[in-house]
Amino acid sequence: MKRTLILAAALACVGSLSFAADMPVKSPVVAVGSPCTPASASTPLSCSGWYVGGALAGSGSNADIIGSGINGSVFAGGMVPSVAGGYQYVKGDWLFGAELDLGYAVNSNVSVGNFNGFRATQFFKAGGNLAGLFGGQAPVTIPASFANSVLGLYIGVGVTEWHLPNSTWATGQVSGAGFLFDISPKLFGDVRYTYTNFDNARASGLVTLKNDQSVRVGINYKIN
Repeated sequence: MKRTLILAAALACVGSLSFAADMPVKSPVVAVGSPCTPASASTPLSCSGWYVGGALAGSGSNADIIGSGINGSVFAGGMVPSVAGGYQYVKGDWLFGAELDLGYAVNSNVSVGNFNGFRATQFFKAGGNLAGLFGGQAPVTIPASFANSVLGLYIGVGVTEWHLPNSTWATGQVSGAGFLFDISPKLFGDVRYTYTNFDNARASGLVTLKNDQSVRVGINYKIN
């Protein structure tokens, strides 16, 4: 009897092993990384992170620099070369950002006479992927490797401080809109129009600053 039980147990174990061998083997579970991971086809606008960059802004009548010359171009009212740094937060198809732009105004003709001086602008923006937010085709045809990028328009508000010749600072309220686009896996472009209301700020106690309209073109590098 004891030998019979031992034989039955042995046969049961062999049967279990045979059944297990016939079962399909599942592939190991691999965690899918976020679009920000280096191993993925990440783009600078597809994920949250810090960035730094440089820009050139001009104030003038139009953007036809070649056809109208410098006096009738976007730089007719002067220019502001600058460096910038900020943080962008991406949530689905939405993008939010905060940026600090430090520049130096050159021959800025926004008042009676030209004034040079440092300008510091804090700018907050919100926008996102137009196709993802509203459906339909993407606003711009992009390579397949940039399929995860957030590409589209944004609006923004902010505050700018301009150091005037009399060693005082003029404060202006900034509003505007822009367009973000990928250049490479680490670089992205930023083109924006801004309107700054200086609210009759005085320069050297003699003249009043006019409102400033400008076009700014920047290139930024994604740090992470």
